[in-house]
This record gives sequence, structure tokens and C-alpha cells, in this order.
Amino acid sequence: MSDATETCLPTTQWFLYSEAEEEPLGRIYQKSLPEVGGRIEEGQGFQAAEIVSFDELRATCAMRRFKVVLRLIS
Repeated sequence: MSDATETCLPTTQWFLYSEAEEEPLGRIYQKSLPEVGGRIEEGQGFQAAEIVSFDELRATCAMRRFKVVLRLIS
């Protein structure tokens, strides 16, 4: 029997912004919630970034949304 909370679909949408200029860096879909200190690899216009902060936005259609501020590493 499978866990009813498990899904193959993404359950969160992250809107990415740079820490320095608050410049939008695109969006990604994830199964997990953002965590300060977490890393993102291979984004739009960057190779690696660290999560500095995040704020939860209003949810839409059963998907939680977050504004995620990133410190670009490379």
C-alpha cells in the first residue's frame, strides 16, 4: 500500500530572486519546501546558488508558492 501523501507531481512552486539586486531568476517546481542554507544547482543564468531567505505566497490550485532569495555562488 502506498502513502497517500506521496505524489510524483511537484507540490511547491519557487519564484527565484537574486540577493544582490532582487532580480528575478525564474521559477522551479519542487516536491519539498525551501530551507535556508539549501542549495540549488543549474538554474537560469547560474550554476549554483544558496537559499538566503524565503516567504510563502498565497497558494493556488493546491500548490504552495514561495518567493526564494538566492545568493549566487557561480
